[in-house]
Amino acid sequence: MSSLFSDPQWQRGSTLLNGENIDLDVNGNPIAGTETIGSIKVFQDVDPVTKKKLSNRLVYCVAARYVGSSSSFNASGADKGKSYLLDSSNPLGTFQTAAVVADSNNYKAIGVLDEYLNTTVRPNDIVWLVIKGPVTVNKATGTALVAGAATMLTTGGSTTAWSSTNVPNGYALAAAASADTTARVYLVSDEV
Repeated sequence: MSSLFSDPQWQRGSTLLNGENIDLDVNGNPIAGTETIGSIKVFQDVDPVTKKKLSNRLVYCVAARYVGSSSSFNASGADKGKSYLLDSSNPLGTFQTAAVVADSNNYKAIGVLDEYLNTTVRPNDIVWLVIKGPVTVNKATGTALVAGAATMLTTGGSTTAWSSTNVPNGYALAAAASADTTARVYLVSDEV
């Protein structure tokens, strides 16, 4: 198979369908991108807008379809950088709800919504979710993260400092400026 068809060719910071019509079949299922969902792509840790190299590490992303009903799922606001539960009935292929601590504790597949998105994600559109590597996450209110400290999910898909009663999902790459700011973390995952 040609890499043109096996390797998703859109960059982080946008959606696959990027404003195009999302056509549905007679059963109401989306047509475009069916062969793409679940694909894993490795990116350099580079800001796609400024082209600034952030580290020498690799970022592993999965192409996932948003199957929620909200037409105001706004990745340019509070939703980007949050962790989302990947649907177990379609492994690594679809998502709709923010991850919670129990998801991480039960070792469910979780991805962080592409922190570079600057558009609304429409139902049935396809986006990148980071499943391993460096990513800027939505930080929960709590104590400021210390560089190297283990991190974990909180309810609502945010990230906070790890507590010993929960499963860690990564570690802080740098100290967070304050308790409720975004933070750079390195996600650890068994998915790849």
